[in-house]
Amino acid sequence: MREIVLINITGEDRPGLTAAITGVLAQGGVNILDIGQAVIHNTLSFGILVEIPGTEQGSVVLKDVLFTAYKLDQQVRFTPISEADYQHWVSGQGKARHIVTLLTRRVTAEQLQRVSSITAKYGLN
Repeated sequence: MREIVLINITGEDRPGLTAAITGVLAQGGVNILDIGQAVIHNTLSFGILVEIPGTEQGSVVLKDVLFTAYKLDQQVRFTPISEADYQHWVSGQGKARHIVTLLTRRVTAEQLQRVSSITAKYGLN
């Protein structure tokens, strides 16, 4: 039986982090379901949703990710995702998407507050 886990990794960005983590996942026979990464002021925020096979090797992979992240001076958090929650997320992937573009030389908190208030008013996230 598979296990679905959201892995969040944060810390100082440096070359090779994604390769190191995905290398561990590859050795464990893990499937990548979704991935996202952002770097703000040299701080990495990396999320990867994985499907871990229900094998002996699959059960070791999270420990190996934790050890690798520790060696790279990264913080890691694991969040188990239920099959029902995953299927709910998948079913929402076909819905309409909207892109909001803010043209300005400097983005202020007030500007973002106004835009996010409007999007929230219409149930957008």
